[in-house]
Amino acid sequence: MAAKRLALALLAATALIAGPSGSQVTDAPATAPPKSLLPEGFAAPAAPVVEAAPLPVAPQAADAPDASRGGMVPGATPLPAPSASPPDRVVQTIRDPGGFGDAAFAGSDGRFVAGLLRRLTAPGASRWSHIILRRALLTAGPPVGAAASEWVAERARVLFAIGEVDAAKALLDPLPPDQMTPQLIRIIGQVTLAAGDIPGLCPVADAGGAVSPDPLWRLATAMCAAIGGDDVGAASAFDRLHHDRVVDGFDLQLGERIAAISLARGRAANLDWSSVRTMTPYRFGVAVAADVAIPLPLLTELAAKTGGTSWGWMLRAPGQLPAARAAALEAAAVLGIASADDFVGGIAAASAGLDRSALAAAPAGRLRDAYAAPTTAARVAALRSIVTDAGDGGRYAALIETGLAAVRLPVDRAFATDAVDLIAAMLAVGVEDRAARWWPVVATGDDAPSRAAWALLAVGANGGIPVSPTQFAAWAKDVSPHRAALFLAALDGLGSARGAAWDRIRADAGLVPMANSWTRAIDAAGAAKRPGEVAVLAATGLQTNWRSVPPAHLRHIVAAWVAAGHGHEARMLAAEAVTRG
Repeated sequence: MAAKRLALALLAATALIAGPSGSQVTDAPATAPPKSLLPEGFAAPAAPVVEAAPLPVAPQAADAPDASRGGMVPGATPLPAPSASPPDRVVQTIRDPGGFGDAAFAGSDGRFVAGLLRRLTAPGASRWSHIILRRALLTAGPPVGAAASEWVAERARVLFAIGEVDAAKALLDPLPPDQMTPQLIRIIGQVTLAAGDIPGLCPVADAGGAVSPDPLWRLATAMCAAIGGDDVGAASAFDRLHHDRVVDGFDLQLGERIAAISLARGRAANLDWSSVRTMTPYRFGVAVAADVAIPLPLLTELAAKTGGTSWGWMLRAPGQLPAARAAALEAAAVLGIASADDFVGGIAAASAGLDRSALAAAPAGRLRDAYAAPTTAARVAALRSIVTDAGDGGRYAALIETGLAAVRLPVDRAFATDAVDLIAAMLAVGVEDRAARWWPVVATGDDAPSRAAWALLAVGANGGIPVSPTQFAAWAKDVSPHRAALFLAALDGLGSARGAAWDRIRADAGLVPMANSWTRAIDAAGAAKRPGEVAVLAATGLQTNWRSVPPAHLRHIVAAWVAAGHGHEARMLAAEAVTRG
């Protein structure tokens, strides 16, 4: 079963990176502030941007701020799985990333797109925008005017910033040493540390030290000497670091632990986290490499500094506490880093070894019931309890968790009151055809859940759902004005709200046409069928939370995806807006 394979894959991944392979550096405990952030580019995220990022007047990448700064950093019963992988599944290949292919940026100006990438802050509002952006950035074909090394560097930097460490490594790992630039070296330092891949630092450690005074590279040189079996060189390098006092003592201890493990010097010294007041990427990465559990409060603090994207690093980190892994899975799923399969597989893996009574009380127990309870009623009840118990704050994560189980349910009028959550869950994981099958169940309903189900299907289904001003007026009474405005914008972008009556409704809602450089750029990219450029422009228009996204931005983004021939992506983004806005 796919879920069992996912669980085993997670466990296998843990085994593969449990050795001395992981790292990330930054500041030190309060007792001795570091002389720099290690590596460069880790600062608190900038304040959310409500308006779309300003476009370069001319496509001059040099005018854009450095995206690595500020907000850029950013024996258990297996669960049955559906017969096909959901569309939101993480794409690992570069040649055909989710259907975009090599031509995703064909016709785009590389300098212009690079300027946009530099202006991106992370994370954005939308899970689906994140998924689409990842797929686009993994395309192999560079746009016109983009130098090969710069194009790889910009994409890898953004992928890292949004928490997609494996995707960033997929771009960086094949690069030959003779193509390294200072920009690439810095990004490789960031990505390999986040990936817990200290050996990945070794080929660029000397070059890193030559282009940057950051102590990261001196630490890397010392650790890499040990990894290479040079105990004398490692000891000398660590002695110099102690003497020069350029690195906090705890960070030195972490590096020396890697050396002890690499040189097989027996049991390495235990680490005392009680004196550590702040978590840094270096501490995360080296602790992961050394198979050291990191306290959850420190991981949470790191996530706050990276806008939550560092939870994506945790997905591949072995030896971490169950509570930390659970927090990472949920956050990464909502951000779009983890797919629904990843989410379900992670929950299944966490239940390995539990006896029957313990499993029944664990999250995996309810999810197992949602998939495999003997009756449809029991399966729906399990799904209902997961979503209800999550509360408003955890609702979207619960929808992702339950989406694949909802796909397996037969359409049944007996569960009309649950239909809205089942539909929302299926759309959250991108399964629109099965969601649309529930339309006859809610079509004649005159209660709030039926109206909510109508709104989701009106934007999420591929046709077949009647849409009228009367239906909108009835539903709009149940929701906030902002959610209603997002719905109107999505309908308009999909081409489903045309005519004088809809014009009056939009005017009454205060929705006025927007025209600026961003709208003109995304409209043109959609019309020219440049999906990679649309993905980047869409991300720049969603650099805030859903409750602050301007409806006009959503309208242009959805319309651009439709024009570019990616109607499914447009509908899933619209459904997410109606669910979360």
